[in-house]
Amino acid sequence: MALWLEIPHRRQDGMCPVNGIRDLVQWRSGENWSNEFLWGLGQGGGFTYLRINVADPPRQMYTGNATPRQHRYLAELFGAEFAEVENRAFPFAWARAQEALAREKPPILGPLDMFHLPYYAGIYHQRHIPIHFALLVGYDGATAYVQDTGFEAVQPIPLAELRLAWNVSVPGLGKRNRLAILDLPAALPPTAELIRKAVMDQCQSMLRPPVSLIGIPAMKKLAAEIAGWPEELGEARAEKCLRQVREYLNSPPDAEGSHLTAGRDRYIAFLQEAQPISGWDFSRAVEWLCQSMEAVPGVAAAIQHKDLNQAAAGFARMANFETNAFQELSRCCGE
Repeated sequence: MALWLEIPHRRQDGMCPVNGIRDLVQWRSGENWSNEFLWGLGQGGGFTYLRINVADPPRQMYTGNATPRQHRYLAELFGAEFAEVENRAFPFAWARAQEALAREKPPILGPLDMFHLPYYAGIYHQRHIPIHFALLVGYDGATAYVQDTGFEAVQPIPLAELRLAWNVSVPGLGKRNRLAILDLPAALPPTAELIRKAVMDQCQSMLRPPVSLIGIPAMKKLAAEIAGWPEELGEARAEKCLRQVREYLNSPPDAEGSHLTAGRDRYIAFLQEAQPISGWDFSRAVEWLCQSMEAVPGVAAAIQHKDLNQAAAGFARMANFETNAFQELSRCCGE
């Protein structure tokens, strides 16, 4: 049996968490938004600092929103029905994915380990990067066909490789064989209303979060603690934590990457695209976020050189810049 859906697609490197939803929005509603716009609507300007002593590593930092929460948030924002399957055996998850496609509700698959995706020639069977997502648009007896943020054309994944790529569990991103189904309506709420709701919710989570592990309080907490990790955790465990922080200062996350923006470039692009649509002037907030982003390479270099006091100072500067930015955004949107 084979099935294939023709769905519009816009390529944009590094935007896999929202690329499939962007394509579904255009397919259902006709709105041809950028990937960065979807990233911003999906609370992509966030910050998280986790302290879990039994985790590996025991201290973890994430910029932007963890993807499952991003998917759920966008579904709620758009008034879409949302369903999620994870931590089930491959045959069950694959059957659910096929059923969703047959109902013309293409599912997002992931996290996927890019080690097993043949169309990424420089990564395939060379590097494990288990943080990828793709939109399933077709299948036949031995192959899944996906729209991937890094390619214009639909890409094939042999089911034998998909079974391996999908068999990963990543804290904050999802458990093995996860798929998410967003049944988007044809008529979305007015775009200006979506922008205001998304920006105000982002301001709330950054300035006044319900718990201190997210937002600017989390950034300040990380700044206060990072220099003490070697003594608190031991050198080996602290080194693992620092590698994870260095990885997630990149957008997209990459332990070997040099795109050191902490995702702030994406949120800035969202605000710049949203400004003429909404009628609000976000320029001052963008300036503050640019200053925060400019501090990121220095933090990464300090971590690399094991100057943790300097890294702490960099995170503290970022927290100050972003306090100003989100206070300005809150003012713009009329709080």
